[in-house]
Amino acid sequence: MRALVRKRFQEVGLEINEEKSKIVYIDTFKRFNVETCFTFLGYDFKVRTLKNYKGEVYRKCMPGASKKALRQITQTIKGWRIHRSTVDNAETIAKRYNTILRGWINYYGKFWYRNFGYHVWRVFQSRLVKWIRSKYRIPGKKAERKLAMMRKENPRLFAHWYLLRAANACPRAV
Repeated sequence: MRALVRKRFQEVGLEINEEKSKIVYIDTFKRFNVETCFTFLGYDFKVRTLKNYKGEVYRKCMPGASKKALRQITQTIKGWRIHRSTVDNAETIAKRYNTILRGWINYYGKFWYRNFGYHVWRVFQSRLVKWIRSKYRIPGKKAERKLAMMRKENPRLFAHWYLLRAANACPRAV
């Protein structure tokens, strides 16, 4: 199979990068001992389980943010060390990080929105709770309540707060 693909590419003046190329089998049922996923431009392409508008479950090959990209996003957010910015207020933190969050949301949120949305929500929200705990020297539950009140008063302050539709109905912090 690889030889046929290589030959066809050569006919049109292209060449295959052997290190980066692989043949992947993507079908709607499980396969063993075969590659069933590939990564391209930060997206994992694989079979995912979806629901249609009637609530019926079906399987389809769909892109979604890759595990490597999600790990990188997590490391980046942790590297910001938001909890150390105790002199800053929420508006300053929002101004500093919203553009980056919006960029990730726009790029990775186009496909398989829920999976990416939950991940960014969980990681950044936990960092905000940690920041509130450090800034006001209060325990975790009180910090969550304070963040929930901030969200209720100003729901557009942080870019990730509108990610989860269910969370928009109920203003909980985590």
